Amino acid sequence: MRKALYRPETMLVLCTVIWGGTFPAVKVALSFTTPWIIVAFRFAVAGIIFAVLYRRAAFRVAPVIWLRGAILGFFFFIGFTLQSMGLEYTTTSRSAFITELLVLFTPILYFILYRRLPSRYTLAGAVLVLAGLYYLTSPEGFMDWNYGDWLTLACAAAFSAYIIGVGAWSNAETRRPLATLQSLTVAFLALPMAFGKGVYVPPALDLWLALLYLTLPGTVFVIMLQMRFQPLTTPSRAGVIFALEPVFATAYAFLLALEPFSNRGVFGAVIVTAGVVWSEAGHLFFLSAPHSSQSQKELPPD
Repeated sequence: MRKALYRPETMLVLCTVIWGGTFPAVKVALSFTTPWIIVAFRFAVAGIIFAVLYRRAAFRVAPVIWLRGAILGFFFFIGFTLQSMGLEYTTTSRSAFITELLVLFTPILYFILYRRLPSRYTLAGAVLVLAGLYYLTSPEGFMDWNYGDWLTLACAAAFSAYIIGVGAWSNAETRRPLATLQSLTVAFLALPMAFGKGVYVPPALDLWLALLYLTLPGTVFVIMLQMRFQPLTTPSRAGVIFALEPVFATAYAFLLALEPFSNRGVFGAVIVTAGVVWSEAGHLFFLSAPHSSQSQKELPPD
């Protein structure tokens, strides 16, 4: 029974393992082409794959499912767009840290929508995660808050809205059409920007290997996992788990010799991991309500 309860969270950790690998893949791809071509390619191919795989279920749905798929795609696109724009004015480390403030935005938006607070273990885990992220990303001081930082903050809010939308709308009947429609929406919104910058995709092996990773495991497989398993946990807990993404990104960067080893980064990764573990298993250290009832209290109403 305990293993069954933790399975959704385990699958979301797998999502972060895959997402972590997208950072070096994007870095490789950006040396050949523009970020908009990368986003447009990823989601256009992913949308086509979903449309083929789910051709019987993807489009024969009620108009409200079309609308929800478009909304999810919109927030996904806005998150990517604001993050990319913000990077023109702020540093990579600050962008990484501010983006992961979705750990805070998610429970706040969740409370506004459902008037329900996450468990104290999730909140305590979120605090630990934020402390660890600060050490992991080593952001510069925040006294000189700039335009790019504000854009990135809005990016975090957009990703939080996406997480809550997936939790509220994805189920056994809707996850296939929602995966298809959101991917096509992102591609539809990104294509004009890609063409506006000029389309150039050179026949470089490294580029196509990076695009292959970004598209198949980095987009198709991860969306399938998230749409399937995130609704089985809570948005607040999912947000905390997703904070493992920069931990794995840092590990990949070190293993691929893209960044030097850092004791501060290792310390931050340990704290982030401890925060995620505490949010999931903190109740085991106390005589408190069972995990299942705690989770049910946070789940949004049908």
